Amino acid sequence: MKFPRIFYRPLIGLFFLSSLSCYTPSPLKVISISFKELQRKILKTSDWLFLVYIAADNDLDYFACFNLEEMKLIGSNENVTIIVQLDRYGANEHTKRIYITKEAIYQMNSNDISSKEKLNSGSAQTLIDFFDWATSHFAAKKILLSLWNHGSGILDSIRSKTTNASELFTFNPANHMLELDRSIGFLEIMGEKPLPKDHRGVCFSDTYGSYLTNQKLDYALKSIVEKRPNKKKIDIIAFDACLMSMVEVGGLIAPYADYMVGSQEVELGTGWPYHLVLAPFLEKSFSPEEFSKHITQAYKHGYSPITKDFTQSAIKLEKITLLEENIDAVSTLLLEMLCHQREYSVRKVIKASRSRQICTCFAEPSYIDLHHFYTNLIQMSSFILLAPGKESLVKELSALINEGFEIIEKTVVANVVGKNLQKAKGLSVYFPIRYIDSSYSKTPFACNTQWPNLLSALL
Repeated sequence: MKFPRIFYRPLIGLFFLSSLSCYTPSPLKVISISFKELQRKILKTSDWLFLVYIAADNDLDYFACFNLEEMKLIGSNENVTIIVQLDRYGANEHTKRIYITKEAIYQMNSNDISSKEKLNSGSAQTLIDFFDWATSHFAAKKILLSLWNHGSGILDSIRSKTTNASELFTFNPANHMLELDRSIGFLEIMGEKPLPKDHRGVCFSDTYGSYLTNQKLDYALKSIVEKRPNKKKIDIIAFDACLMSMVEVGGLIAPYADYMVGSQEVELGTGWPYHLVLAPFLEKSFSPEEFSKHITQAYKHGYSPITKDFTQSAIKLEKITLLEENIDAVSTLLLEMLCHQREYSVRKVIKASRSRQICTCFAEPSYIDLHHFYTNLIQMSSFILLAPGKESLVKELSALINEGFEIIEKTVVANVVGKNLQKAKGLSVYFPIRYIDSSYSKTPFACNTQWPNLLSALL
């Protein structure tokens, strides 16, 4: 039986990568060339600079080559310049800086010192250097920076090994679809040895045992933007990684970007369908909002034929502060209502509204859909019993949540989901079942809102 190319790649990847100790990186046909030589072959300027920071020094290495070949199907042109920093699996795999055309994949740092060593993709300075190098060699009006790798959302990865999210999917021969197993949390399958409490984030490097924590990412993006002309923000920061479309992540990168694109759910090892993402550049260009919306539709087109468990959303980051303020107000009001509740009714309603049985959560069950949680709160508000004279707080809660719905609608400019996640509206928030991870208190969102105090009162 034949399957679409995008389907069988995850299965092949799992077969070959089941034991990285014996894994040999797939060959990649790369032509070494200096920038001076390349100048005679390429356009130095384009409307978009499409930067992909591929951290494949882990069990996703297999898929990096496929994504590069997908990019090559479109190639750079007057509308887009495709630049990649490639870090592959293995201590002897030196880091490559790549320019992609329809004709070839060119390595541009063959004669640089950076090509003689393996850079640490989990280092903030490595990301800064890549961005600086790319923008100094290629001019563009607009920039997308994609962070390609594993993602753990706002929390610590907390484990000693990275995990391909494809391990959570199984093939159902009855409908020829990939189905996500949510019986175990994503972070629970990532090994046993805890990492330092401050560590959480994206772009894991197995050779160096490091990754971009949220603090590192914040430092890198701040350094990048401060050096840009007029401290101009990056147009789009995208996460081709798992679980990153969260209110907390949006708040972290909002000072440095206009739009964020990412998934609430885990992603298959294949990641974005880059040939679909880049295809319209053969004929036209986009505004940042148009491009962020297009990416979500390309993702849907690539994954809807093979799984009902996918998400992708585009977030307008200038609105994220309003959403944080709304969550803060809702949290403050719920804390007050907890003080005046009768028969533990407020606690029961909040916990029921968040429960896995009725609220959309994801492969990491401590991440829930904010909109669905708000919806459940309103629907269950009639069960709230308060002390005499405090009944009006229920109406205040409904008003704040309705305000939150309006803000979410303006913040999430595009959202696509599979049939199993139809009530996911584009942004997750952290709401654990048993305990609060100690690292959460250091996030900007937790420092600036009453949300963690609400969680503490409940847990």
